[in-house]
Amino acid sequence: MTVWLDGDWLGDGAAVIAAGDRGLLLGDGLFETLRFSGGRLLRQAAHEQRLRASCAALDLACPLDRIALAAIVGEMAARAGLRQAAIRLTLTAGAGQRGLARPAMTQPSCLITAAPLPEVPASLSLATVAQRRSVSSIAARHKTLSYIDNAMARREAVRSGAGMALLLDTDGHVSGTDCANLFWMREGRLFTPALECAVLPGTVRGAIIAALDVEQGRFTPEDLALAQGVFVTNALLGAVAVSGIDGAPAGAGQGVPDAVRAVLD
Repeated sequence: MTVWLDGDWLGDGAAVIAAGDRGLLLGDGLFETLRFSGGRLLRQAAHEQRLRASCAALDLACPLDRIALAAIVGEMAARAGLRQAAIRLTLTAGAGQRGLARPAMTQPSCLITAAPLPEVPASLSLATVAQRRSVSSIAARHKTLSYIDNAMARREAVRSGAGMALLLDTDGHVSGTDCANLFWMREGRLFTPALECAVLPGTVRGAIIAALDVEQGRFTPEDLALAQGVFVTNALLGAVAVSGIDGAPAGAGQGVPDAVRAVLD
């Protein structure tokens, strides 16, 4: 694998993160996952806007002020021989003294990698997990390097035989999945949890809301059970139908609406 680290092109075995890096030790940092296809980054402007907002929230210098992301990714895809790729930009707070307090002067570290796109399933199943998302959590609203909650939720879902975890917020409202936003249909209308339900503002989510009439709100699992069709969205998968939730069929077997696919094509 070829990687880009702080301005240098390296093999993955030669890419070195300092032992005192705050991202490694404390999860002090962010990441952004993008899809490269057709010679370009899909929804690049939305991803960059989200990264800038998250950098501001975590008081990190945004790497986009000093790098040309599209040019780096284009060269990386060419080096790797990839026509389509999953791109990950990882930003750490950099090396610092031991302890929680971040030094006044730190140099963030930026790592960019490319990998083949994952195979998109025709559908997947969800399992509601015991873990709850806090509406006040920074990690729920931003793609931080503190991703253990999501990883543990996925493990619980897989142990129950599902492909992805369904999470509620601390008030019992539907929030989303371990790595994707959630939508459903009922009586011809689209619904999705509001950002106030500890929802990450996904770029695909934003594109759908901008193009279609989507009702955002605080919904319960009972509301979701009445859906006539359910699907999840993220940057790499696009939109994927949900076949079942907690062992029961999801909706009436409807897939992703044509109107949604038209937005994403």
